[in-house]
Amino acid sequence: MVYIVKYDEAQRWLAKAGPFPDSGQPSIVEQLDRLKELAARDALPHSGIAVWYALVQEMRRLADYYERDLIRGLRSEGMTWAQVAHAVEAQLSSRQAAHAKWKRLIDPGRRTTTGDMRRGGRPKDPPALSPGE
Repeated sequence: MVYIVKYDEAQRWLAKAGPFPDSGQPSIVEQLDRLKELAARDALPHSGIAVWYALVQEMRRLADYYERDLIRGLRSEGMTWAQVAHAVEAQLSSRQAAHAKWKRLIDPGRRTTTGDMRRGGRPKDPPALSPGE
């Protein structure tokens, strides 16, 4: 059986059947560490593995969110791409490498997906009506 779990469902699973019976709401890092421990002992059910994966995906989403805001902030302060790379110790070899790495995060006109399995971008214009219609 294949389990597909979203972050909200993962949080509900952890609250109900998760490995934190006597603690309050652990951080996402504590949740990930605990699920890793259980997986190493083969004590994590298949649904728990799906929950673990959902938490990892949420961490990636949050990292992109905060990285985007950080880079936008630095650029809006007038920093060059090379200065941004140096400020965050990205160890990139050139301003072109920094630009290539972060341009997708800060481009205000970047394409987005619409959620309906089509590529994002400009909405398609409705077909023009001919004069006789």
